[in-house]
Amino acid sequence: MITKRVQLMGKHGGSFSPLEAPEMSYKEFVLVIPSIREINIDYLKYIPEDIEILVVDDSNGNIKPNRAHMQVFDYDFQRKVMGDDSYDLIPHKTAACRNFAFYYIWKETDFKLILTLDDDCKTEPGFMHSYHQLGQNRDLTTVTGHAWFNTIDQYGFHPPMFARGYPYWERFEKRWSITDTRARIVSIMGMWSRVLDVDGLDKYLFSDYEDVYQGVKLQYPLLRVGTRSAPTKFSFSAMNFGFIREVLPIMYQMPMVERFVDRYSIWRFDDIWAGYVLESLIHLKNDAICIGEPVIEHLKAGNLKKEVLGEHYGHLISPYFYRLIDAGASVLDSSSSYAEMYVNLFDHLVTALEEYKSEFSIPEVYCQYLRPTFERLLRWGMLFN
Repeated sequence: MITKRVQLMGKHGGSFSPLEAPEMSYKEFVLVIPSIREINIDYLKYIPEDIEILVVDDSNGNIKPNRAHMQVFDYDFQRKVMGDDSYDLIPHKTAACRNFAFYYIWKETDFKLILTLDDDCKTEPGFMHSYHQLGQNRDLTTVTGHAWFNTIDQYGFHPPMFARGYPYWERFEKRWSITDTRARIVSIMGMWSRVLDVDGLDKYLFSDYEDVYQGVKLQYPLLRVGTRSAPTKFSFSAMNFGFIREVLPIMYQMPMVERFVDRYSIWRFDDIWAGYVLESLIHLKNDAICIGEPVIEHLKAGNLKKEVLGEHYGHLISPYFYRLIDAGASVLDSSSSYAEMYVNLFDHLVTALEEYKSEFSIPEVYCQYLRPTFERLLRWGMLFN
């Protein structure tokens, strides 16, 4: 059931018309798909045939190219490109394996605009229209006013539903400031219909989270979230997003842990935590990160038990993770490149973690994830400097 729409509260009261289709050239685009199964080319119907597609094969050999301009990277190829010293930086058995393609694009190609889709996402007409604005300076409708913005508010559902990873402590009624700004668009997160990207616990407890939502309408086709002076964050989903080459070094999706404490894993926060880092650095440079079009059809719900198990410690660690990133970002020079800022951020956090552990009262068990992760992120950043 699709619930009643309400408007975001601000000076712009009405819905915006869809983005007009610009005249497009696709030679600068590349599409990344992480997968463990054969790619369904019907899902890619609205990806132009001349766009290069890079499939990161996390099945180790079960995927074959089945469309023109498609390359498939198995484990042997990944190891060859990364080298034995850096191969461990590529997570496996998680969509974060897409990190390999990010490094490959940086090292081996000159593509300027990078898109990525999960393998259970079906493109819709007009898929490329919004992504064609990447790298451009634009007048943008911008939402600020609180620490976090819930992306599903773009649909105006009432009662509200919350996106996967959206902090539970932020679940209260908010009145937003909707203003006009101008900035360079460096990343866009496209939205989703049908199976919404929400927390497993919410799906377990509330029937509306399990419903199928087709024909959803965005209140704003492209909405900038946060600015340098008002750095509102949102819960980042990697199933459908795009970005410019300049931010490739800071797009690393976080490693997850199959067995963390007792029988719990840390799962489904690879993109959420990566997104927080991404948004923090984009805000520092006063570039724009946006949400909205293109809306893809997300076709498959995950294993509910695995989702609940994996998200539990993710939500517990999150407030400490965010506070650490904020502390590290506060010492950065925003005139540096994105690659330099990323290295400096995690060099600082690796060095200062024990001090922050005491200051922020971080439980030692959480540091057993944070220590090696920050060291890993520093190593990743150094590959680009």
